[in-house]
Amino acid sequence: MIGKYLCLVVALFCAASAAPESRIVGGTPTTIEEFPYMAAFIYHYPRPDIYIQRCVGSIISSYHVLTTAYCFTGANLENMNIRVGSTNSLEGGQMVGIRNVVQNPNYVESPRAGDIAVVFLAEPIFISNNINIVYLPPAGQNIPDGLPTEIISWGFESEQGPQLENLKTVTVTTIPLADCQASFENENVTISDDVICTNAADKGVCTGDSGAPLVYNSVLFGISSVFKDCGSDEYPDVFTRIDSYTEWIVEVTRATKTGSMQSLPRIADV
Repeated sequence: MIGKYLCLVVALFCAASAAPESRIVGGTPTTIEEFPYMAAFIYHYPRPDIYIQRCVGSIISSYHVLTTAYCFTGANLENMNIRVGSTNSLEGGQMVGIRNVVQNPNYVESPRAGDIAVVFLAEPIFISNNINIVYLPPAGQNIPDGLPTEIISWGFESEQGPQLENLKTVTVTTIPLADCQASFENENVTISDDVICTNAADKGVCTGDSGAPLVYNSVLFGISSVFKDCGSDEYPDVFTRIDSYTEWIVEVTRATKTGSMQSLPRIADV
């Protein structure tokens, strides 16, 4: 019995370690009704038959979810599904399969760049009180430095903590790219005009929430891409800047031949 217990503990540790980076630190509980565009990527490890919330996405149409390209590193799509419409990442709501994933052609894993992907759902999801889309910013419409923004996600509050299942949100502030570049000067991290950096004392992302949305006024301006040391004051969190990819996202989603406007993302009027 002890041997079986130890094997399960080791398996759970390895599964969590294999998941892409980023989970929320210093967050407060929220509900799916507040953020109905949230999507949890659930990964099944056949041995030892466990399910984990691997990364996070945002619903951008009835047929598409937006997340990071890094989410799929080492993943078998046959073992991955998406849960929508639930505050809890591991139960409730609706589970949807993945038909296809289109990663940005400029994606580089290390040092991370172009970290964005459009996920094509195996079947459409329908709008309700707890399932809805998030608007994208117009191309070239970024947010200013010093702006309070929200990260929404599931997951660990610390690198040693257990995986949490319920949705949380945290407020962080955007910072100048020059400050972000200075923080990562001696790290293998590329800080370019195609990212947004945020910082807040003892708050931010941690292990497992790659793709967590950064929103302002209900518009998706970033998705979590890179972090170093959970909730670190020294290292900002780095997000893929969505407005740099708005035109690419629209082009990719147009490949969904449904005859329905619900297959296209909505662009905010900002």
